[in-house]
Amino acid sequence: MAATAFLLAAGLGTRLRPYTLTTPKPLLPVGGRPMLDIALAHLRAHGHEEVVVNAFWLPEQVVAWAARQRGVTPIVESPAILGTGGGLRNARHLLAERFCVVNGDILCDVDLTALWNEPAPAVMALRAQTDGRHTGVALREGRVTGIAGIVGEADPSLHFTGIHVLDRSVLDLVPPTGEACIVRTAYRHLVAEGRVRGVVHPGMWVDIGTVEEYERVRAGMPGVAP
Repeated sequence: MAATAFLLAAGLGTRLRPYTLTTPKPLLPVGGRPMLDIALAHLRAHGHEEVVVNAFWLPEQVVAWAARQRGVTPIVESPAILGTGGGLRNARHLLAERFCVVNGDILCDVDLTALWNEPAPAVMALRAQTDGRHTGVALREGRVTGIAGIVGEADPSLHFTGIHVLDRSVLDLVPPTGEACIVRTAYRHLVAEGRVRGVVHPGMWVDIGTVEEYERVRAGMPGVAP
């Protein structure tokens, strides 16, 4: 059965060293559970039973994790990492006509079903920000009209959470070989054509990208369920 969800777990985790020297970042524990367990539970709660997970750094650990799960298919990127766009392109043969993409190192409660039901080939979960730390995204009446530095005029008060829903046909806009970013390739075209919707997420979202962020989460950072 084709997968309706893709778990991103192929990053190098360089900013989280030394923790990631021996463990892939998405398998680091939070509240006694690997982050991939938490992400998979989130997907299951929204009805996604067949899932693909990619791997690159210490891939045998991600493959072993997938083998212990029901309905999870691993795909190892080799010899080079492929990025968000290239990773999806590499798994295209395993994906359904529509699927959601979730990061294995982000803790959130994004309403994946609401994203799924938006009538567009690409639907981004967006989030308010006040510090401009993340790339700004402009939203007008539910339609994404710009992404900072990539296409159109951006709005620094919103950013892309990394969680999104795509039609498989979107992958036609990703270069056929090599590393590729889904935002800098497919989204560049789709936004310009007015074919991307956005849903603002008001709830919990924590990107565990650094040692400091990881240690805060492990210590019970407010708003983060262990």
